[in-house]
Amino acid sequence: MLVRRRWSFVLPPITAALSQWFVRHERVCLLAFVAAGIVLRALLVADSPQSFGYVWDFYPDGVRVLYEHARLPRAEDCWACFHPPLYYLLGWPFYAFGRWLDPSAGDAAGLRWLGGLALISSSIVIVYGCRLLRLFGSRGASFLAGAALLIVFPCLFISSYAPEADIVLTAVLAAFTFYLVRDFARPAETTMGSAAWLGVLAGLAAATKYSGLVALTTAGAVMAIRLIEGPARWRVVRRGLVILAVAVVVGGWKYVDNVRRYGTPLYSNGSAAEGFSMDGASRGSGANYEFTTFRLGALHDVIGPHPKPGDLTSFPVYRSVFTTLHALAWSDMSIFSIRSRHGDPSDPYPRKFIPAWLTMSVIELGLVPEALALLGVVVTIRRRETWPLLALCVIGFAAYVWWFLPQASWALKTKYILFLLPPAVVYAVAGLRWLWRRVPAVGLVASALLCALIVIAHMYLYAFATGYFHRPPMG
Repeated sequence: MLVRRRWSFVLPPITAALSQWFVRHERVCLLAFVAAGIVLRALLVADSPQSFGYVWDFYPDGVRVLYEHARLPRAEDCWACFHPPLYYLLGWPFYAFGRWLDPSAGDAAGLRWLGGLALISSSIVIVYGCRLLRLFGSRGASFLAGAALLIVFPCLFISSYAPEADIVLTAVLAAFTFYLVRDFARPAETTMGSAAWLGVLAGLAAATKYSGLVALTTAGAVMAIRLIEGPARWRVVRRGLVILAVAVVVGGWKYVDNVRRYGTPLYSNGSAAEGFSMDGASRGSGANYEFTTFRLGALHDVIGPHPKPGDLTSFPVYRSVFTTLHALAWSDMSIFSIRSRHGDPSDPYPRKFIPAWLTMSVIELGLVPEALALLGVVVTIRRRETWPLLALCVIGFAAYVWWFLPQASWALKTKYILFLLPPAVVYAVAGLRWLWRRVPAVGLVASALLCALIVIAHMYLYAFATGYFHRPPMG
């Protein structure tokens, strides 16, 4: 009791002073985070071991087809060419400009410039993530904490130079999430124009990847809530029909073409086809994966300091769903830093000399914002304005689980659900603010751990971008 009284006496003036300081210096601090993020991403590009950056899903092949044959790629053209075409259309100008700028370098120059689309997309994610924080009233220290998490989040950082559709989808869904939440929170201010804009974004998401259909599904769930609540139900129906119609016009033709060519709207190549199968018998029971384990200690076998060789999917820890998604959120889980992880005899990525303690520190401290986000979900569950975020998280994660369950390998990748990052950051900030109000001593500890995470994450990102944190051993 004495300790509790002491904390209640000491903390308020300290927190009040800190809060006022961060409010006064918010812009300077934000600019410092942004500047550090720009420098680190410049290093990521400059020291990239491959002209195509950090990607392993061959999305650039579809851009090559568009460039060389002047037509949209078909599923038969390449391994990843079954995806909807927005990424290829947006990527073509970057690739073509690189080829034009340096004809002697050819494809390598095109791929290098293609990475610019990923850099722009990651910037859009951060901008709309920050706008979402503002929408929920974050300012000062809480806003800076959320912005810093967005900027240093390792999965987003690595995806900043990964020419693939996932980062484009994340950018589109970040914008969609912001406008959906804004319209839901202020129904009296919404117009048919705003409904059409949501339809455009939902259509663009569906035209980027099949997983982009979560936008239209989430919009439907939000409209259903508005219908149940009332009033003005007919107006809600009209808005919903506008969103649906515009989304179908913008992004629906690919699915119609799939039905015409292949007899299914979600056609895909390779192992991904199993994930889109509608046959319940062929989907299996998810025996390949563990949902009740969290093998943090087992990550040492994968990451080091003396990592065992082998494909990432050959390690038992990869089957632990939450361990793998967590590790791939807060690090590369050695996939781009240890040569044997892909199982490709060409060894496309060189060995990065990143201390195991540094990688594990980020992974372990990454549990703090995740715990805060879970707390944020609980404490905001009754806040009506957060329901679109919750709907997106539930629908997005459920759709992802449905997709990866029948697949035996390489289906667990955090980048596939990277679009959940902005809602997760909003929830983490909400959880932290709740702790400061209700249990300030715990809030102080959580804030200190978040600060440690942000500092150490910058060190890790530097080490990843440059390839080493200390001088690599000779020979």
